[in-house]
Amino acid sequence: MARALLLSLLVRQHMALKEKFRAKYPHPWLVWEAGAWNVPETTEGSVGATRLPLTDLRDCLPAGDAMCFELVALAERGPMRLGRASHNALVVNDATVSREQLVLAPLAGGRWQVARVADSRPVKLDGQDLAVEPAVELLPGAKLEVGDVRLTFHDADGFDERIARIAAQVLAQTAANR
Repeated sequence: MARALLLSLLVRQHMALKEKFRAKYPHPWLVWEAGAWNVPETTEGSVGATRLPLTDLRDCLPAGDAMCFELVALAERGPMRLGRASHNALVVNDATVSREQLVLAPLAGGRWQVARVADSRPVKLDGQDLAVEPAVELLPGAKLEVGDVRLTFHDADGFDERIARIAAQVLAQTAANR
């Protein structure tokens, strides 16, 4: 199973480690973007899901945190599966995600490719339907829509920039509140 860390924890680490952050985390990331968490209104089960809130409620709900999956390519690991089932390397416990949804495979130079698992629910990559075959290379900033779950792929540079930007906002807000 891949290691998953909360975005807020990584921001705190970035503020503490500064330039050493990149040395500690020199790999790409897949970020499960924050959403409003609730339980589906159907009686089909009691599985929690990420559901976008109604428009009239969006401004009064907390923004939430994001879950960041490390994409560390180990030669013996090979492709990594993402899905709702606990045997996947990347577990996204959301009722709108198939038990086995995606296969992510490392390429040379820290690049990754993705394909949808056969018989899984539809997936969109940057607004376009993702096919089962052939696998498609993930470009930095690529957005995956898997049911109600939004995932963003970041290369190491892009992730470091995102974390640094959030850390700067936190520091500015802290200074303004003093």
